[in-house]
Amino acid sequence: MSTRGETIAGVMLLRLVKLVEARQGDANGLLGRCGLTRQELEQPAVRVPYGISDRLIELAAGELGATALGLELALTRIDESYGAAGLLLLTGATFRQGLARSLAYQRLWGDGERFALSAAGPHWAVSFRHPGPSAVAAGVTAECALVEVLEGVRVLVEREATPLSVDFAHAPFGPHQELSDHFGVAPRYHQPANRIVLAADLVDRPMHALRDLLGGALERQAARALSLLPERRSVSSRVRPLVSSEQGLTRSLEDVASALRMSPRTLQRRLQREGTSFQELIDARRRELAVELQRLGIPAKEAAFRLGFQDPSAFSRARRRWRK
Repeated sequence: MSTRGETIAGVMLLRLVKLVEARQGDANGLLGRCGLTRQELEQPAVRVPYGISDRLIELAAGELGATALGLELALTRIDESYGAAGLLLLTGATFRQGLARSLAYQRLWGDGERFALSAAGPHWAVSFRHPGPSAVAAGVTAECALVEVLEGVRVLVEREATPLSVDFAHAPFGPHQELSDHFGVAPRYHQPANRIVLAADLVDRPMHALRDLLGGALERQAARALSLLPERRSVSSRVRPLVSSEQGLTRSLEDVASALRMSPRTLQRRLQREGTSFQELIDARRRELAVELQRLGIPAKEAAFRLGFQDPSAFSRARRRWRK
């Protein structure tokens, strides 16, 4: 993928993909129209030019509607979207100190020095600038960015925190009651800049629950790093013991993936690289157990039930397939 010009980390766009899927949209279709694939965005070092990422946001806004899309996007979580730079937020004695540390490395998320922290009289303002060419994308990402700042304050400092003011440079996409309700104040539009103003006694207050939050975040990063290491054993050899018994045959892909400490998508992808699939492993074990049950004289109806088939006819079809 081209890295010319300003770019954004591919992982940031995965949140939009997740949101489109949650709204029953065609995420893969939208990605294809932008020349992107999910697998590409999942690569840790991939960067996407803003022209392409803006196109994806425009298409998502066209399918889902732009109104409150930024709010929904901000509330759509993907662990470690912000990586190490995001973790720096948790290392500050106060929210303002942690945010300043984090923003010093914001180019890891996207080029353009998008966020800025500055004094606003006796208080503090966080401003945001979108470097891409699309007005729609600029508005959606601005709304997302300022919601995320407030969410950070609410998680780390005060659950009921309310900003002093919220400004957006763009025109409203439609009714903005959802944003007003979420911020606790009505946002102002057509302003000189996108910014959220927070009271000094709020952002300079010590943060809480840092050890648990930081520990959980670091553990997720360690698990991800471990998943990228070459496997000492094939994944299929790790799956087979989990589905070897009659009870194991009823385990779902999600259940087995969780037992192996990986996502269902990762499990599917690794099995595919080994030339097999979860269903093929289940089918092979069923065939082995079917032979054993037949040798023991177990009636076909009971065998079908014990092997997890919905009815005896499905078992009969499977046996005919196995004989080919």
